[in-house]
Amino acid sequence: NDLPPLGASVFRIRNEEEGKQHGVSSVAPVIIARRTIREPMGSLRTNSNPDGYASQSENDLEVSNGVLSVTFDRSTGVIKSISEQRVEGITIDVENEYGFYEAFFHEDSSPATKPSAQFKFGDSLKGNGVCLPGYTDAEGDEMPWLLGTASSWQNAGAYIFRPTPDQTFRVLPARAVSDLVVYESDLVTEVHAEFGNPAWIKQITRLVHGKDYVEVEYAVGPVPIDDGVGKEVISRYSTTIQNEGIFYTDSNGREFMKRKRADTRVFGYDTPEFNTDLEPIAGNYYPINAAAFIEDQDRSFGVLVDRSQGGSSLSDGSLELMIQRRLLHDDARGVGEPLNETDVGITPCAPFGNATRLGAGVVAKGMHRLTIGKNGASKVRSQMDQFFSQPHVFVASAPRDVPVSFSRPRFSLLKTSLPDNVMVLTYAVLNEENTFLLRLAHQYGRDEGEAHSDPA
Repeated sequence: NDLPPLGASVFRIRNEEEGKQHGVSSVAPVIIARRTIREPMGSLRTNSNPDGYASQSENDLEVSNGVLSVTFDRSTGVIKSISEQRVEGITIDVENEYGFYEAFFHEDSSPATKPSAQFKFGDSLKGNGVCLPGYTDAEGDEMPWLLGTASSWQNAGAYIFRPTPDQTFRVLPARAVSDLVVYESDLVTEVHAEFGNPAWIKQITRLVHGKDYVEVEYAVGPVPIDDGVGKEVISRYSTTIQNEGIFYTDSNGREFMKRKRADTRVFGYDTPEFNTDLEPIAGNYYPINAAAFIEDQDRSFGVLVDRSQGGSSLSDGSLELMIQRRLLHDDARGVGEPLNETDVGITPCAPFGNATRLGAGVVAKGMHRLTIGKNGASKVRSQMDQFFSQPHVFVASAPRDVPVSFSRPRFSLLKTSLPDNVMVLTYAVLNEENTFLLRLAHQYGRDEGEAHSDPA
């Protein structure tokens, strides 16, 4: 059952096999079926999952949750299309890819090689004017980018996203398998896939019964650096939507901002025009804190994120997001070390050590939710807050034969649910006795839904 609004529910979970040994009766367990797909087949719908999945052809596998139907490449487990089955009847072809941009590195990027005519070292210092030896603090000084004078020396690094001059997106091939594994239960169906050779990205595509989104969980890493190349790792979704260079990103979870590819006034109308040819990839990236979407007159495709990520629509029909970075050189912006995180740590810096990274590269795990529909803002708005503020789970243990009594196994701080377009921003106890701060907010902006954008 759904959790009560602004409330909590308490559950007791037992090991079913141990319960049989102790003669404890309980409700029927949830069965998770692990199916291996080898040969073309007909319907595999079961009593435990009536929506089930079915193979449509020798190459495709279709999974449905009663609201959405997703078609997968049966040889890899990669998404090929998403269809809405109930109201709007929309089908969107989706090419699900992972890859990376190689990070730019210039052998001689010391401050002495930087053009002094446009880049004023003294003007960009902060505080008492002291930086780490050999580094400048140019954070916030965008003039070299606007004038193009940074192109000869600026490395990619912790503060700077900058691919190599060829700007090539290097696709990681999806790993072909002879046996595709699908996990299935009453609540959820999962299809697993891997990318890279050897594989260093793993993906689980998940359909929850009755939900109008597709969940994509990824695990990236360790990012290989044996080739001596830093990598900006990207998840890209390519569709047939004709968005004509326009896409939308949220402004810190609130207003959706209209973005335009190759916008020469991206830094504002009171600055020189930005030459988008200088950095055609990085120059079109924007922060995405909650969601981004593209749309045309008939269809929309959106991606919700579980953390802030950079992203863009670099070609019509595509949305891409940066999900991990592993770089091997510093960008001379004050940190004084590459963005190369490892799972053990780092030796002391000079003069006590040589700042050597220890262990393998970290593994970054995250999740996207994919939505389709007619109105992009309305579809992602309906998911944003519940995806960002997921339920907190607290766990305690007790012996099986010890009864645990809860005076209130389920409660809510509200007498009834709020309207679908109203959310609780703040509920806090103030210093005064029996005094609370309650802040409510409208979830939708103007023209983001036929009914939900109305005043509440």
